[in-house]
Amino acid sequence: MIENERVRTDFLRILEQRPDVGDAKIIANWFFAQPNIFDPKPKRRLKTGVAIGLIYITLVAAICAVFNVG
Repeated sequence: MIENERVRTDFLRILEQRPDVGDAKIIANWFFAQPNIFDPKPKRRLKTGVAIGLIYITLVAAICAVFNVG
């Protein structure tokens, strides 16, 4: 079991040294499309599905607010 713990700590140390691996990067990849690697100033844009979902939620909230005010 000591060997397993040592391997785990070494593996976590290696992962921490990599800036492209981590919880924040995984979550960002869910919502943002990968930028063009040849672009000198890459910008990450929302994925189409995420943008449509946000627009839908905003419209539903606006419609609910309009009908509940009166």
